[in-house]
Amino acid sequence: MGAIKGKDGKVGYINFVIDVTSHCDCVGWSDAPIVPDIGILASSDPVALDQACADMVNAARANPGSSIIEGVEKGLDNIRAANDLDWTHQLAYGEEVGLGSRKYEIIQI
Repeated sequence: MGAIKGKDGKVGYINFVIDVTSHCDCVGWSDAPIVPDIGILASSDPVALDQACADMVNAARANPGSSIIEGVEKGLDNIRAANDLDWTHQLAYGEEVGLGSRKYEIIQI
């Protein structure tokens, strides 16, 4: 956030929630997407944006053939089911140190 300090709220964040796999896109290979494509989300709050994206991924039905444990039902934690990591710590810490809020409102356009 130091890179945007003093920008007077003139910074926006955009997430493309497509081809979501169980691993970050920094690895040199990919798996089948764990859920169908969600779409594009944007916000001036990076923590709220990531929370909304995670909630939408978790609310989606898992794709057959993905790394999500077979039998996981819609509405459960798809992210954790895909990689057995507690992803919530990162967003909680971002909120704790003042990067943003985990609260959001979806406005569809």
